[in-house]
Amino acid sequence: MTSAITETPTPLEPARWSLATRIAFRFVFAYYAINSLLPWLVFKSELLAEKYRELWDVVVLWADEAVFHMPYELFNTGNDAYGWVQLFCTLAFAGTAAAVWSVLDRGRLRYERLFPWLRFLLRYLLASAMIHYGTIKIIPSQMIAPPPLGTLSARIGDIFPNHLLWWTIGASPAFESASGLAELLGGVLLLTPRTTLLGALISAANMLLVFLMNMCYDIPVKQGSLMLFLMAVILIAPDLPRLADMFFFHRRVEPSRIPPLFRNRWLSAAPHVLLLLLGLSWVKSGLELGRQRYDAMNPPRPPNYGVWTVEAFARDGKDVPLYTEPDRWHLVTFQMPGSIRVTEMAGSVKAYQLDALAPSLHQPEKDVLIFDGQVEGRRVRAKLRKMPLIRRTT
Repeated sequence: MTSAITETPTPLEPARWSLATRIAFRFVFAYYAINSLLPWLVFKSELLAEKYRELWDVVVLWADEAVFHMPYELFNTGNDAYGWVQLFCTLAFAGTAAAVWSVLDRGRLRYERLFPWLRFLLRYLLASAMIHYGTIKIIPSQMIAPPPLGTLSARIGDIFPNHLLWWTIGASPAFESASGLAELLGGVLLLTPRTTLLGALISAANMLLVFLMNMCYDIPVKQGSLMLFLMAVILIAPDLPRLADMFFFHRRVEPSRIPPLFRNRWLSAAPHVLLLLLGLSWVKSGLELGRQRYDAMNPPRPPNYGVWTVEAFARDGKDVPLYTEPDRWHLVTFQMPGSIRVTEMAGSVKAYQLDALAPSLHQPEKDVLIFDGQVEGRRVRAKLRKMPLIRRTT
């Protein structure tokens, strides 16, 4: 759909579409009919949904054996090799459908009735995703903010690249909220026809960045972000000549023509109003979900919350110096109420309930804690010093 309409539309005779535009439209329409409308119908029945998944298993495994020859068995997790092969098959089906459609309907010069409905479907799909992800970022609950203490105290070399990006964004709740606001803005602007172009431009910029991060940090939602980016591009495509005239050639541009869904003006406005109301309900439910997730990820902090290094350690009255015994305590983490996590010198992690240890906890000075209690039947005394996990520059 990247080819421009070749003539200026008039009320009496709509513009004839170029051949490339017609073929592109057929391909895009067929793809979303297969990838969105068909699953929406099928998954209304559990039996049909099961048969649908089984059919895809047959198709994907056949395509892998015939075309890709993957060196390992494929499993349907959606974002691994199985998902990419499935995407290839979907594109192949859409291409075949577009080719047959082009032959059977080669005399048609335009699709003035189907085109606005395709745009409406794309607005619905893209807006719902952008609003969902935007709202749970505004209340920072997608990337956990602040990150868990165990993550902040881990060696950076032990963290996978996708986790590293996740925790880095979570370490700055303000940045996560700002990125969520940008996504939410794009999604909300998609809810009305006159702001769709601006919403699609904002969404395309957001999703291009998300897709690049997913690819470069190996985050397993690559296909979803790519599809959202392409939805935004398809919505932008009819206005590309106008955008080029304005930004590159400094030409005057005329207002775009918004194609109606129905011939009747009021009937045509009804789906847009319903989408707007639905979108506002998405915003409300998304913010509620974000609040619930944030509260679940950030329970009330216990006393002595934080990660503490073990400066001195004694077991049964005998001092145990650093690096002398693998089960000597190295770190003690107070994160969840009523429990502690102990990281030993060998790297093993053990969890204990404070009620079972019945420890004496004494804080002789700021950021210093004396632990004295029974651990696994032995008397343990440790001097702990709190670690500053996140430092701020002035």
